Amino acid sequence: MSVLTISSTTALESAPRMIQEQQITPFKFYMDQSMQYGVTYGKELYRLARQFAVSDRLEAYRYGCELLEQGIPTLISASKQRYIVWTSLRSPLAIP
Repeated sequence: MSVLTISSTTALESAPRMIQEQQITPFKFYMDQSMQYGVTYGKELYRLARQFAVSDRLEAYRYGCELLEQGIPTLISASKQRYIVWTSLRSPLAIP
């Protein structure tokens, strides 16, 4: 008889959160000697990591998954024009 083990991390916990762009509040801030774009969502602050065209939806999702695998909290905002991957400002790992 084989024993089935279930990982403590479910698929939903390891997937980036995807939200509509209207749900975030944008702001600008100074970091790494340049102006950066950020957003607030809930009680968290995020920094722009990378933008993708609407046609590159799968690539945006893959990028968000890669960041999560590295332990970087990630958020993806979606609009009719683009997908944006955001990373938590609390994360100790920096994304260029």
